[in-house]
Amino acid sequence: MFKVVTIAREYGSGGAEVGRRAAEMLGWTLIDKQIIERVAAIGKIDRDWVERADEQCCGLWERVLNSFRHGGPEVFVGGVADTGVDRDALQKFTARVIEEAGKAGNCVIVGRSSQCVLHDEPSALHVLVYAPLPEKLERMKHRHPNERDMLALLRRMDAERMRYASEYFGCNTREPSLYHMCLNSTMGLDACAELIVSAVHDSSLQQRPEKQEMPA
Repeated sequence: MFKVVTIAREYGSGGAEVGRRAAEMLGWTLIDKQIIERVAAIGKIDRDWVERADEQCCGLWERVLNSFRHGGPEVFVGGVADTGVDRDALQKFTARVIEEAGKAGNCVIVGRSSQCVLHDEPSALHVLVYAPLPEKLERMKHRHPNERDMLALLRRMDAERMRYASEYFGCNTREPSLYHMCLNSTMGLDACAELIVSAVHDSSLQQRPEKQEMPA
């Protein structure tokens, strides 16, 4: 029986909105930007920096600076005074939040390689939402009206997410075996959400014991 849904998404595919609608239909908790709030609270760090570093790997330069953390003057990482928290630490906090949500259940988790974090969780339904390039570029126009090179932005965002999953979890996010469902959002965001809800409901029916007939 599925009690958790993870939503992996191509940038611009509408996957986050699919997750929101699925959570609403199920009456479950949506866990998306809430992860940022929780991670900031755990690390006692600036929320804006956590949001900027969301789903990004720790760069080599950052790790080199961190190696001198205790041996020199205060350094600055990512534009925030060094507090002993870098992107590697953020990833651990993020994975912890996802694991806690997975144990609690009745939630839809968007992104953050949650399909990798909960890969071995039998009660998790893993979904990938994708879309053709023209569809993604058209959707991105509304989100980034002042962006001059939409294609470069899309490729950069997808590359950062793929690297995040690969470096921290050894996952290839393009590998179909990671997912139970791969949904093309051109069929409609509501249709995608309804398919997810249907899969969750069907899994609960399969867990019910068959009604035994009374002997005549």
